[in-house]
Amino acid sequence: MGLPIQTAPSYTCELPVSKTKVKYRPFLVKEQAFLLQAKESQDSTDIFSGILDLIKSVTDGKVDANKLPIADLEYLFLQIRAKSIGESVTLPLICQTDEDCNGMVNVEIDLSTITVDTSGMEDNKIELNDNLVVELAPPLTKLIMSIEDKNEQESILPILRGCMVRLYDDENVFELSEYRDTEINEFIESLTVAQFEKISAYFDSVPTLQKRVEYSCPICKEKSSLLLEGINNFF
Repeated sequence: MGLPIQTAPSYTCELPVSKTKVKYRPFLVKEQAFLLQAKESQDSTDIFSGILDLIKSVTDGKVDANKLPIADLEYLFLQIRAKSIGESVTLPLICQTDEDCNGMVNVEIDLSTITVDTSGMEDNKIELNDNLVVELAPPLTKLIMSIEDKNEQESILPILRGCMVRLYDDENVFELSEYRDTEINEFIESLTVAQFEKISAYFDSVPTLQKRVEYSCPICKEKSSLLLEGINNFF
């Protein structure tokens, strides 16, 4: 007689940016082992790849995390982690008030209190002039991974190309997926500074996973405040 194999429970959550509903299960021991190996490498590409593989596995291949906005990826991973290991994580945090103080305290964070605030997102349709509008989309995980090693200046064109969906004028709709990169680059470089700033405001408003933590140093007794952002802090 074979040993009984347990069936993992399933859960559903709504992703905050795309509003997509996702069904998932907790990860298993063998999947956690692969994830820890990726984390131990301390290579951001390995960590992202491990998370992408994990999400594919726990959603039965129905979610391609490459195609999720980065905030959705972070939020989904946090939900999976909470249901798999526990809804709290303990982080060692150092004193932020006195640079000469080497105090450190372990702070327990309730993962259920961590949200992605989308209320401040700008309209994704940006009016460039009286008869021209550009429609944008949040950066997807695949795009963020592709510019991992680029500096800020080198990232501008790839991000804009990857996030500009279409252009509208009084008579036409231009689907930018149908145009070559060189043509899109030429359009981007023709923007005025004011137009570019309008587009930049949209990207500045795209939310991330974050949690502000307040705590007291056990040595100097000063209060500290730290904003935790991104997956690595809650891994």
